[in-house]
Amino acid sequence: MIKRRAGIALFLLISLISIADIIQAQENYNIVDVVVEGNRVASKSLILGVSSLEIGTPLTATNTAETIRRLYGLGIFSDIRIEAEPVNGGLKVYIIVKELPKLSNLEFEGNKKIKTSELKDKLNLGVGGYISPYLINRGENEIKDLYAKKGYFQAEVVPTVIYGKDSSSAVLKYRINEKSKVKVEKVVLIGNVRVPASKLIKKMRNRKRGFLKSSDFAQDKFDDDLEKVINEYHRLGYIDAYMISDSTSISKETNRMTIYLHVYEGPEYYFGKVTFKNNKEIPTTVLKKQLKFKEGQVFDADKYDESLQEIYSVYYDIGHLHINIIDNRTTRADSIIDISYDISEGLPSNIHFVKIVGNTKTKDKVIRRELKTFPGQKFNRAILIRSIRDVMALNYFTNVVPTPLNLPNGDVDIEYKVEEKQTGQISAGAGYNSQDKLVGNLGMGIPNFRGNGQNLNFSIDFGSRRNSFSLSFTEPWLFGRPTLLGVDFYTLNRRWFSDYTEGRGGGSIKLGRRLRWPDNFFRIFGSYRLERDRYYDFDDAFKANNSYKTSYWYDKPGNATTFDYLLGQTTHEPYPGSILAYNEAWLTSSQSSQISLTISRDSRNLPEFATSGSQITYTFEKIGGFLGGFWDYQKHMLTAAKFIPLFWKFTLAAKVQYGVITSSSGDDSKILLSERFTPGGTAYDGIVRGYDDGVLTPDSLITQSDTAYIYHDSTALVGIDPPDSIVVTNGSYTRVRGNYMLVSNIELQFPIVEHQIYTLLFFDAGNSWLHRKDIKPFTGLYKGVGAGFRIVVPGIGTIGFDFGYALDEIRGSKKGWKPHFQIGTTFR
Repeated sequence: MIKRRAGIALFLLISLISIADIIQAQENYNIVDVVVEGNRVASKSLILGVSSLEIGTPLTATNTAETIRRLYGLGIFSDIRIEAEPVNGGLKVYIIVKELPKLSNLEFEGNKKIKTSELKDKLNLGVGGYISPYLINRGENEIKDLYAKKGYFQAEVVPTVIYGKDSSSAVLKYRINEKSKVKVEKVVLIGNVRVPASKLIKKMRNRKRGFLKSSDFAQDKFDDDLEKVINEYHRLGYIDAYMISDSTSISKETNRMTIYLHVYEGPEYYFGKVTFKNNKEIPTTVLKKQLKFKEGQVFDADKYDESLQEIYSVYYDIGHLHINIIDNRTTRADSIIDISYDISEGLPSNIHFVKIVGNTKTKDKVIRRELKTFPGQKFNRAILIRSIRDVMALNYFTNVVPTPLNLPNGDVDIEYKVEEKQTGQISAGAGYNSQDKLVGNLGMGIPNFRGNGQNLNFSIDFGSRRNSFSLSFTEPWLFGRPTLLGVDFYTLNRRWFSDYTEGRGGGSIKLGRRLRWPDNFFRIFGSYRLERDRYYDFDDAFKANNSYKTSYWYDKPGNATTFDYLLGQTTHEPYPGSILAYNEAWLTSSQSSQISLTISRDSRNLPEFATSGSQITYTFEKIGGFLGGFWDYQKHMLTAAKFIPLFWKFTLAAKVQYGVITSSSGDDSKILLSERFTPGGTAYDGIVRGYDDGVLTPDSLITQSDTAYIYHDSTALVGIDPPDSIVVTNGSYTRVRGNYMLVSNIELQFPIVEHQIYTLLFFDAGNSWLHRKDIKPFTGLYKGVGAGFRIVVPGIGTIGFDFGYALDEIRGSKKGWKPHFQIGTTFR
């Protein structure tokens, strides 16, 4: 650019000298004609309009220089000359121009790390515009700067102009040699006296890092690194520390960078005495509890700032939004800092009006009924935070942002800005699993039906082994009160492996209520279900080997003994005259009634991927008995989950499930088989990844390879005594579902994209048992570990992919990785 300007100045000087000679020789002559030459695209009128040379005026050095300056200012000429010749009556002036070429195309060669579209956006050179040496040089520098920001400081850029046939247009091509990224070899810190350099440097992103972490220099992180070093000093009590200078050097031979930092450390300070002035609404003892430091501790700038915010917060909780705190620090004994908080409390603010904006689908009433802030109420920050939590718990919004708007009288309006998310889910497709084989699906779920907060769902499954239909509707606020009403209807026909077909159909009604005691996180639900069950199309082998609680050993007519385990087909007559009979209830249909009661407490801050809070749920179900029907049992489920924020965006989530199903009469044949527990994999009963779905059942404990014969007189060939006898022939096993279940899950979750993509590490453990005495909560659980991720897909929901590794062998299967797919989250 400097060379170009020098060239222009030199040419201008020569031109002026030439014109000066002409002027001196013809000083009594005026301009009688102006001719434009060399222009191809630029019009003659444009050039003459910009020129200062007018017919009838004398030709001077001033108007000549001004003309050249103006024409160059158009940015479309590479060369401009002004010549004059004497003619009759005066001077004929020639303006001779050479136009810059127009850009016909912009090309890049050799760029692999940066996309062409990004380079074009950076240069902002439009096709059809004029290209000058200045623009070409500017583009070269901008490309180098862009590569430098990404760590490619040694990148080479060579511009080339390829002219067309008539030189009026040209292709501008930048040839790029990216070379490798510059890596940080070391950081040299000088000026530190008491604090080790390693303690400060480890806070930096740009440093020589471990084997698994990149040491590539990141230009966009460098300023943050400098700030982190000084912040660490301030956290360690050196509050006078500052950065004197910083510089970098790169070795062209090794492409390695050395960072030089020069700091001023200063003395180390400690917290001294703390006093409060003019605090009338809140006692000093309460304010001191908000402090995150104690007298005598090293002065920590982070704890100091956090303490100040906590003091503001306790005043916000009682409505004093206009509080002002002046923190005065006094240094004594060279290193002890006494702090005095001078508080101007102001008057409390009342809520004047509550506004809701951004809701394009959800009606205002659905949001307002979740809010705890009302007009006329004294402002309270804690209540405001609870309102945000309750609105987010609807799972209709991606974000809720409250803004207090100050009014002239000191009161406030509160504006809640919500961001709607797609809640309706329509699905059509097919899936395959080992149990149901190929199954087609058509479904629709509307959690916010017509914007009223109601829930409408229907689903149809169809396949060779599974056919089902379900329809449900839930009104969470019946008659404008916090009372829930839900109804659902369903039918199901499902082939269980090759054993039998289960047919179920029925409906239920559900009522729920929000509670105020013990606190307003509690809810209670009750439901009644009427169902008809049918089991048919039994496989012959299943009848012979898998008849659970339906086989009776007779030693004489009318005298039967029932065992608690599956009785297999024997190859030996147990006792002369004994017979094996099946309970015909398995082969016929039956009707059952069910009532259930659920009490839950949910204080999670988010309905999915919560980062704080807890969830506890207890459910009791009673089927049959005094309600009528063939089945007669009760089921208890207790679930507890806790969400703990760790550091940065990491969250630790833990859950425990305990389930019990028993018969009132002690007759386990009265327990519906499909209601028993089958944890394992991503099964609905209990998630234990690393294992196949539903395999962690009592039959998994069978490892005997001999044939056991059970006799009516309690004699067994292999020494197993009834009633705890299991028949296994040649190492085979029978399918038994558990009456007791214990499952625990621990996940370390991290959001890659908030509310959209999450990654996680997990540890699962679980099992099921037939008898309470068999439960071993520490040694009897099957464990699995692994990793996975969750993706929130609009219109579908949350999709999960996990890869689990079984830590324990089951039925002789080898340990190894297993993939798992699930809809929803582990903590649903």
